[in-house]
Amino acid sequence: MASLCDLGLSSYEERVYTALLELRTGTAEEIADQSDVPMGRIYDVLNSLESREVVRRKPNSRPREYSPVDPELVVSRLLEQRKQELDLKQVQLESTAADVLSQIGQKTPIDGKFWIANEDEQSLFDGLVNRANRVTEEWMMTWTANAGGLFGLEDTTDEIWPYFGDVLEKETQFKLLMTTQLINLLPNDFVEEMADGIDDHPNFEVRITDGVHNSLDIIDQTDLAVYVADPFDPQSILGITQVNNPEYIKLVKSSFITHWNGAEQFRF
Repeated sequence: MASLCDLGLSSYEERVYTALLELRTGTAEEIADQSDVPMGRIYDVLNSLESREVVRRKPNSRPREYSPVDPELVVSRLLEQRKQELDLKQVQLESTAADVLSQIGQKTPIDGKFWIANEDEQSLFDGLVNRANRVTEEWMMTWTANAGGLFGLEDTTDEIWPYFGDVLEKETQFKLLMTTQLINLLPNDFVEEMADGIDDHPNFEVRITDGVHNSLDIIDQTDLAVYVADPFDPQSILGITQVNNPEYIKLVKSSFITHWNGAEQFRF
């Protein structure tokens, strides 16, 4: 059932006003008795109602006497006051919503694509070659023995290295961060070719660390590829997640540089 409380009065205020409608006029003590509002609260309630023009205090009356304002006028006033309060609340909520949006808008999901790895290694190799051909300035890579291994490829010597050599011939910066475990697992001829590449190309650097746990590469700070390991076969990958968000790539590159600076130079 609707009541004056729905228009903004407290339960004490509603009881006092209703009591005054029955009394027509009364002192604070009489109103407290009629409304069952504690005497210790009655003056606060009456002062509040008077400030909201819901009751009137008779001038020059001793003791003070109060009378109710016409109900139709009271409801109209309370309705208008309530509208103003709600309008103000709406403005505050809209401002809060804008602030929240400005904060969470900076944390929206990073746009990216996930490429499913086909069963044949040729498709993985073709994807790697495609990335190698896109490098124009800088290529940063992490190689691990787990989390997909060396891009999920078993044969690491026959075709892969020549394409890395093509990248080096373009005089792009090529930084390779590898784990000690992977170095120990790679075929000797592959490691020898890598060592020769370091000797022949000053733009090629290899460092060793045990702080890398996944394979990824960053091209020109505009393209990030993360090789997603198969949880049931650590030497295989489920696919490749490609991210093109500059701010996120910048963050990953910063982590790469931190680990790079703490890694050891590769020596064959």
